[in-house]
Amino acid sequence: MDTAAARGHSQRQRPTRAPPNEGVVQIDSRRKFKRRDTDSLSEYRDSDDASLGSMSDSEELELEAVVSDFDDEETGLTGEARKKYDAQREADRSVFRKLAFNGALIALWYIFSLSISIYNKWMFSGDHLNFPFPLFTTSLHMVVQFLLASTVLLIFPHFRPVSPPTATAQAKPLITPRFYVTRLIPCGTTTSLDIGLGNTSLRYITLTFYTMCKSSVLIFVLAFALLFRLERPSVVLISIIMTMSLGVLLMVYGETAFQALGFALAMSASFFSGFRWALTQILLLRHPATSNPFATLFFLSPIMFFTLFFIALASEGPSEIIVGLSLLVHDHGIATALALLVIPGTLAFFMIASEFTLLQRTSVVTLSICGIFKEVVTITAAGIVFHDELSVVNISGLIVTISCIACYNYLKNCAMANMEQKLPNR
Repeated sequence: MDTAAARGHSQRQRPTRAPPNEGVVQIDSRRKFKRRDTDSLSEYRDSDDASLGSMSDSEELELEAVVSDFDDEETGLTGEARKKYDAQREADRSVFRKLAFNGALIALWYIFSLSISIYNKWMFSGDHLNFPFPLFTTSLHMVVQFLLASTVLLIFPHFRPVSPPTATAQAKPLITPRFYVTRLIPCGTTTSLDIGLGNTSLRYITLTFYTMCKSSVLIFVLAFALLFRLERPSVVLISIIMTMSLGVLLMVYGETAFQALGFALAMSASFFSGFRWALTQILLLRHPATSNPFATLFFLSPIMFFTLFFIALASEGPSEIIVGLSLLVHDHGIATALALLVIPGTLAFFMIASEFTLLQRTSVVTLSICGIFKEVVTITAAGIVFHDELSVVNISGLIVTISCIACYNYLKNCAMANMEQKLPNR
């Protein structure tokens, strides 16, 4: 009885005892309430953000739909029309940027070409600097172009010629001795004669007359094209050749200061220019070694240098060249003399680079039209700088020649367009 009473007493007294940490929340470290609460909160926040984001997206779509129904106060266009208008403006800007860049390339091509012509006339003419060694000087230009072409091929690997893939594991060499002798040497020799004889003629004739004579190169181009069967003979081609020949006769007849030697040199340069074009079409066209002008200069410049150098030694004389160089250094200093000798080669290289870039970005049609206009610009510049005179007969012959060039280019481009139209139907 006493034991039961004591037990009941102890049971009644137990609730009255406060635990030692009463009023303090006990947290079991093994239960990760914080992580669970944090995760749940982040989930709630993400779901809220997603709902808000979806709401904002829908609101934006509704807003765009509403805005598209109203006219733009500035342009009076709806939203869809405004988008088309902005796209058209962006396309116009892109076309304008392309035209501006192409215009800059044409301007550079003209500037470099005019600079070379005026510079060579100034350097070799007896009325100006009178350095009487055009062939030797032109050979140095080839060295400059070789060095610059090598630099471009070294810096820009995509210009380096690559051998075409073959079925066998062993690749064929890009340049073989046979290819070098039978293709590169003939093309390099004719090119060097074209440039060298043209520069030599500037000692005797005006730049205007030289430009008019060189404009007759199409006669020789077509003649060799017919000879090597690169062009099919037709009444139109023969008529163009005969009409251009008449234009050249008018230019020669109207020349106020005709010089037979200079005329013969200029026409010889035109002859070799036409011959060079035919050889290039036959021997080098579409060959990987000459896939771009920089690779072509790399392979042809040494040939042109040796050709011009040995002709210069034979015609201008080694002792005379040494004396001429000594006088040039004595009169202008070694730095200026060196610059006078290498500047035209640099200009020629950049002219080729700008012409090649222009051809890549436009077409042969654009280049042909610009080439015709360049002849007119050169003659105009010669009249301004050197006060070259033109007679009425001169101008008439020039108009006839340029008209024939334009007519041939038009017919050629029409034929190319017809061929391109027929290709997909085959």
